[in-house]
Amino acid sequence: MEPLTPTSRSRDFLVRWRSFQTEPVGKSVSISITASFTVDPIVPALGCFLAQRGLAPTFALAPFNQIYQSLLDPSSILRHDPGGVTVVLPRIEDLCEPVLTRLAMLDGGEIASARAEAAAEIDRLCGALSEFVKATGGKTALLVGTLPPPYSLPLGILDASHPASLRALYHELNLKLCQEVRRVRGARLLDIAELVDRAGTETAYDMRRWHLARCPFSDSFVQKLAWGLSRMIAPLHVAPAKVLVLELDNTLWGGILGEDGPSGIALGDSGPGSAYVAFQDALLALRRQGLLLAVASKNNEGEALTVLDTHPEMRIRRKHLAGWRISWQRKSESLRELAAELSVGLSSFVFVDDNPVEREEVRQLAPEVTVLPMPQDPAEYVAALRALPELDRAAITEEDTLRADMYAIEKARAAVAPPSEDGNPAALRAYLEGLELKIGVARLSPEGIARAAQLTQKTNQFNLTTIRRSEAEVTALLADPTWRLYSLEVSDRFGDYGTVGMLFAQRKADVPDTFILETMLLSCRVLGRAVETAFLASAAEDLWRAGARHLLGRFEPTSKNGPAAEFLSKHGFRKMDDGHLLMLDLDEARFQVPHITVVNRPDFDRRPSGVAL
Repeated sequence: MEPLTPTSRSRDFLVRWRSFQTEPVGKSVSISITASFTVDPIVPALGCFLAQRGLAPTFALAPFNQIYQSLLDPSSILRHDPGGVTVVLPRIEDLCEPVLTRLAMLDGGEIASARAEAAAEIDRLCGALSEFVKATGGKTALLVGTLPPPYSLPLGILDASHPASLRALYHELNLKLCQEVRRVRGARLLDIAELVDRAGTETAYDMRRWHLARCPFSDSFVQKLAWGLSRMIAPLHVAPAKVLVLELDNTLWGGILGEDGPSGIALGDSGPGSAYVAFQDALLALRRQGLLLAVASKNNEGEALTVLDTHPEMRIRRKHLAGWRISWQRKSESLRELAAELSVGLSSFVFVDDNPVEREEVRQLAPEVTVLPMPQDPAEYVAALRALPELDRAAITEEDTLRADMYAIEKARAAVAPPSEDGNPAALRAYLEGLELKIGVARLSPEGIARAAQLTQKTNQFNLTTIRRSEAEVTALLADPTWRLYSLEVSDRFGDYGTVGMLFAQRKADVPDTFILETMLLSCRVLGRAVETAFLASAAEDLWRAGARHLLGRFEPTSKNGPAAEFLSKHGFRKMDDGHLLMLDLDEARFQVPHITVVNRPDFDRRPSGVAL
């Protein structure tokens, strides 16, 4: 079944949405929408786009033009499922209708006061948003649309020059809205203004629909709006791609290196080569956001690496690559080798190649990989890259900005590692001691919520239960006194790994001295160093001080989390009568990791007597 796109026919969305509703597949996501205009036409397209990302959405639509009532009324449908997503879509014409009427009178004395009243309306809206977040305990993911530009300007061509300019007021209010919403905890902005500008006002609006059904937008723009909303909502629940694998010829530069030579490839600040430079700049921007870059190219390795290292117009250098396969083997085989080298699943890969034959070979032989549809004109490469939803992120954490460089550090670690862990235990012990590993375990803070949600979404290999959590869900757990949430930071003599682990435990309601280990996960970058043992030890210590004497855990197998299969049994968890849960007696727990130094926050620096951890 071909995926639907923002340019598909509206009838196709209706048909496909009915079929998705009949047989929903994927993680359930509840979405509530309140708007100052009719939003019913958005639902089929938004539902289809989310279903294509593996989500099963359900929708609740607030009454027409009742944004304030919907946000503030305790009985509002926006309050029915505080763990879902709430979308707020205002328009300047609806929020400020009396003010705009006064502005259009062109009374000099009224213009300043009208502008002030419009600004006060934005304050009122943001106040309602803050009250909604407070009332829902931050459990709801809040998505706010910027103000769409006005369809018509009463002053026409004089608008930009007149003190009563509606366009100027619109820009001022949008800037204020963006500034204020960024201060609302957990809220995110969707730039609807940019979507309208990109589509064009005459294409985006359909005033016939406004007069008939109070929806100001055309069918084609409704689908673009739904696409934008889906790209904001999906990353809250679906992990983004981790690795972008690139061809070199006619992808990072113009021409074929083996035929044109280093001096003949197109690459530069002007002419045809400038499109490839712009593409490389866009790739480096994604790298700074946490995406790893790699190369899979059919070329002579020495020649290709020389261009990467020495060509004066190259933006991407060898140091920017997490790995490469430059040979004459099949691209699908190169991708599998890179996945093994980087310890990342193929489903986290995006493949970029100008050659349709190579793209089809990867689609057929490595179907888990996302293949970027490449335009023929390199001037459109950047737009094609930014249009790929698999690259969207819900947030950019500090770890994201450091991730690519961390892989370079990991290569330095690997260079001093023993060749075989099993073949020489003494060499392995010496290697681990030489790393000078340090861990910090702390109660999760509000500042760590985004990273915690991100790790639950993307961690597969060492993950006991593979329970995925959105930021709103983590926020709710953090506010619940029955839960203890712990984060793990790791460093060694080569550098910091960043925040690489999470452990979530909940006190059992009917047995106060027992906690349930709901989530324990670690990034694959720290596996094989006994970090997981030291992490469990520190968290168990804190739980013991909180009155816990037993810790219940379970392992839920998936196709990817084999490395975590024996963790519980190897750490003293004994099978209970039901055969499902395992129990650890904290009074008897004995964990020793001599090559790791535990550097904890003050509330972790005392061990209770009688418990050896």
